[in-house]
Amino acid sequence: MNSNINTPVKKSGQQKKKLKFNFIDFLLILLILAIIATVIYVFAPFSWIEQRNGTIDLQYTIEIQAVDEVFIENIQENDIVIDSVSKNVIGSVVAVDYNTQYSVLQYDESSREGILSVIPDKYNLIITISTDKAVFNDGEGYSINGCRIAVGEKINAKFPNYIAEGYCIGID
Repeated sequence: MNSNINTPVKKSGQQKKKLKFNFIDFLLILLILAIIATVIYVFAPFSWIEQRNGTIDLQYTIEIQAVDEVFIENIQENDIVIDSVSKNVIGSVVAVDYNTQYSVLQYDESSREGILSVIPDKYNLIITISTDKAVFNDGEGYSINGCRIAVGEKINAKFPNYIAEGYCIGID
């Protein structure tokens, strides 16, 4: 008997099975990419927009009220701003708007209504300050060298030629 009849014969040029890329393979790749992205986000919680050491660029505006006209020129663009309590730098002046005259609400007894009266030679200064050393902490907000920056927060600002107390009125 011939024993080679039922034995399959291998051809020397037999082709290997081709790998086909299908929908399941696509979903597995997406799953692996999602896991990698989650691990990076959890273990490195930073944004690539943020700068070195977790600090970010911040621009905020403070208002100083009732400044005498003789002092309004004492605050200039590019002046360094220091927190007068902690003595830490909190930014530099980007813009100064001193076009708003200071006014107070006074009660007029004859008409029994409030009248907004402009006080001569007094101005409200709107100062825009910029820094690249701001830090944002959850539950606390922004701070610059230990000085909290928030809308409504009192800012004790020392400029090279002027010291004042104002309030933060905006954050960009």
